[in-house]
Amino acid sequence: MTLKDSSRKLDLLIENNASFAIFRLPDDSSTKFVMQSRGYPIQITDIEELDENNGFVIAPFRITENTPLLIIRPDITNLDEIELPLKQDRTEKIKKERIRNIDKKDYSKLFEKFYKPINEGTLQKLVLSRSKNILKNKDFSAGECFYRAIEKYKHSYVYLFHTPKSGTWLGSTPEMLLAGRGNLWHTVALAGTQNHKKGKMAWDDKNLREQHLVTSYILNQLSSFNIKPEINGPYTTKAGNLAHLKTELNFTLPDSTNLGRILKSLHPTPAVSGLPKNEAFSFINEHEGRDRRYYTGFLGMLDMSSDTNIYVNLRCMEIGKNLLTLFSGSGLVTSSNYRDEWKETEQKLKTMTSIVY
Repeated sequence: MTLKDSSRKLDLLIENNASFAIFRLPDDSSTKFVMQSRGYPIQITDIEELDENNGFVIAPFRITENTPLLIIRPDITNLDEIELPLKQDRTEKIKKERIRNIDKKDYSKLFEKFYKPINEGTLQKLVLSRSKNILKNKDFSAGECFYRAIEKYKHSYVYLFHTPKSGTWLGSTPEMLLAGRGNLWHTVALAGTQNHKKGKMAWDDKNLREQHLVTSYILNQLSSFNIKPEINGPYTTKAGNLAHLKTELNFTLPDSTNLGRILKSLHPTPAVSGLPKNEAFSFINEHEGRDRRYYTGFLGMLDMSSDTNIYVNLRCMEIGKNLLTLFSGSGLVTSSNYRDEWKETEQKLKTMTSIVY
C-alpha cells in the first residue's frame, strides 16, 4: 500500500469516527497501528487504574468528564487489513470563521500573572502555554500530515489518533514519560530550549535551572517507590529545529503492576506544569484561561506483556472540523522574561505549522 493510499485510509477512518492510533517511535523505520473494532474506548477517571489495562493510552492534562483518560483496545494492528467501503467526501465547504489568537500584548499580561508567584517565592516554576488557531484548508489531510511529520521529525515520537470522545490529534513530541518492558524501565527529564546550532551548544542559567528542577522532581518521585535510577546527562538533544537539555534515568522495577501508580506520580512533570506539583497544577487550571485538553497529557502503548512506550503530548495540534488548534508552552523561573518566552512558544508552534502547509 502506497503512502497516498495509507493517508486516504487514515482520513476515511477519521470520517467514519473510528477509534484508532498510528505512531512511529523515535529513530524507528516503521509505524505501528492499533484500532478498536467495535464499541467505544475504555474511559477511566484515575491514572492508577492503568495497572489493569492494555492498549493505546490517551491521557489529558487534567481528567474531567469532557476529557477522560481513554484506552483504545488493539483489536486490529495492521492498517493494510482494513477495508472501508465508504467513499471520501471532499466537497464539504470550510466554514469561514473569525479567528482571534492571543497576541504578544495579551501574552505579556498573562506572563505577569504567572510570574508573580515565582517572583514572590511561593512557586518555583510554572509552565505557561498558549494555543494558535488556523483555518483548515479544504484539501487538508490528517494522514498526509502524519507522514510528513514522520519524514521531518525522525528523532521524535510522531502520532495521529482519533476517538469519538477526544476528536483528532496529531503531534511530534520529543519527551518520553515512561518506557520499558519486564523489570527494565526508563524515563527522561527534558527541559530547556533554544534554537539548534552546529557545534557545541552553551546553556544559560535559566535553562540549566529549569532542567535541574525537572530532574530533581523525577528523582524524588521515583524515590517514593524505593527506586534509585542510573543517571545519564544532562546532554543536548535535537528535536526538529530546536535543542533541549535531556537527562536519562534508567531503573529496575521489581513489580510491574505499579505502572499506573508510577505514571500518576510523574504526571504532570515540572516540564509541563511546575513546582510544587499540586500548587502549580491548581494555579494553571485557575489562571491560564482555557482547558489544555489532551495537550501536555500523555499517550502511547501500554502493554504489560510486551513493550510500553508512553510520551508527553507536546508539539501537537487538535484537528477540528474547520480549525486546527496548535499548542505550545514554556517554563517560567525567576530569570524568565516574556519576550524570550514568547519567542520560544513561537518556535515550538513551527513544529506543526511546518507540516500543515
